[in-house]
Amino acid sequence: MFRLLTAMLPAVLLLLPAAAQAADAPPPGLPACPTKTEKPEVAPLLERMEQMMDGRSSVATMTMRIKTESWSRTLKMKTWSKGEDYALIRVLEGGPRETGMMTLKREKQLWNYLPQAGRVMKLPSGMMGDSWMGSDFTNDDLVGGNSVSRDFDSEVLGTVRHEGRDAWRIRLTPRPSAAVVWESIEVVLDRATCVPLEQRFYDEGQTLARTMSFGDVRTLGWRHFPGRMAVKPADEKRETVIEYEDIRFDVEIPDSTFSLHRLQQGR
Repeated sequence: MFRLLTAMLPAVLLLLPAAAQAADAPPPGLPACPTKTEKPEVAPLLERMEQMMDGRSSVATMTMRIKTESWSRTLKMKTWSKGEDYALIRVLEGGPRETGMMTLKREKQLWNYLPQAGRVMKLPSGMMGDSWMGSDFTNDDLVGGNSVSRDFDSEVLGTVRHEGRDAWRIRLTPRPSAAVVWESIEVVLDRATCVPLEQRFYDEGQTLARTMSFGDVRTLGWRHFPGRMAVKPADEKRETVIEYEDIRFDVEIPDSTFSLHRLQQGR
């Protein structure tokens, strides 16, 4: 999830410090956004999107709201991520059971810190398909770490209008070597900013499984970044919405942030 979705992703504004915005410069060799091209070369287009959404590291504060027909839950979280392999999520505010919980990703493995029990639990492979925090993300979403430029073949299907914006419609098909659960993914990409506006995930048989929509696009230095992300399963009346309060890219994060020792200390 941290690669395709970027820690994923407001009715609230992105409140990046001015110094962070001023220091943010595009990486050397970043492909341009081919705004006026009807059918652009897709590889550099996706490379730009990926670099724009990821960064080599990030620190963010966000709110996740989960709504179902029978209940709702709101969690405020802080996240640290470094490259494809390391991420830490801490629940700052939520219910009595959730506040203080932490999830640590190290490469393809996940650990949870449970504050009420004061212990760390490694998630077994049999639980990777389970819901994370009751949301519409699974534990496997967190571990996935897929790269659209590395793990998918892609093609531009054409141009569309999406909520008043001109956009490209792109199909992603997993390569045989990629550990991807989807049969295909369709991405609607804004032609003005190269920001994703919507992603549709298809199961085997090309059955729509879930839709992810992006909004509240903000300018952060050279980046355009969606401050709101909503995920809706196709066959259920529920939704998970993530809204960023602040996010900083390319910051220095000590390796100890992602250590099991720190997780065991509950901080």
